[in-house]
Amino acid sequence: MVKRLVVKTSNARTLLENMHELGASFYCKGEGDTYQVLYFAVNREIRFEGKLSSEQLEKIACESVLVNSIRIDEFNDEIIIEEG
Repeated sequence: MVKRLVVKTSNARTLLENMHELGASFYCKGEGDTYQVLYFAVNREIRFEGKLSSEQLEKIACESVLVNSIRIDEFNDEIIIEEG
């Protein structure tokens, strides 16, 4: 039995098509012109790292919280969000 779906992607379309209002999403600026976005719901986690078009970034900014950093601690099974 699958307890949680984890998607790791650089495809913004995959991210945007699978986000909905029942989850929480966070984003931060990455290296260069990339962004890191994390969407988390009860049994779904989408980790995005890559480039976003201006339209995609606008949609993410409307639906997500801008934070300083997003770290995934695989060892302790934790997601650490740091906000300024």
